Amino acid sequence: MFFDANVLIYIFWPSGSYRWEAAYSSAFGQLLRQSNELFVDFIVISEVVNRTIRLSYDNYLRANDIQKSDLTFKQYRNSSDGKAALSDIYLIVETNILNTFTVVGRTFTKTEIQSFLTADSLDFSDKGILLTCKDHAFVLLTNDIDYKMASIDLLTSNPAILRN
Repeated sequence: MFFDANVLIYIFWPSGSYRWEAAYSSAFGQLLRQSNELFVDFIVISEVVNRTIRLSYDNYLRANDIQKSDLTFKQYRNSSDGKAALSDIYLIVETNILNTFTVVGRTFTKTEIQSFLTADSLDFSDKGILLTCKDHAFVLLTNDIDYKMASIDLLTSNPAILRN
């Protein structure tokens, strides 16, 4: 089972504002109880870190009634609050993700990367994840509707993906 970044964020950074969080946390627990091997790769970890620090930035702005024009993302990231948030994110990645998941790696060829350079429903990193899942015959646990037409097995709670 290969986990997409959105699912990891729902599980390890629940905000209470997404209806998917409980479903994916439950699926994660069930997969662990069944002793399924769980996989991620560098692309997913990178997306998780980048998206969660951005979520932290947005929350910081909201909590302190600050406009983005008054505190840029990079200023936040380099501040003591931003560094503390990033440290917390790294701790969760290390203790909850790296200690639970097997990290797989893949080198992409020039031809494969060139094939990613087409405008379609998948973003650039999703194309790399799709190819990794195909190579290893992984089932992808995702909430991302962009994978709806992907030619791999999916596990999801997203009804828009389930409708066909």
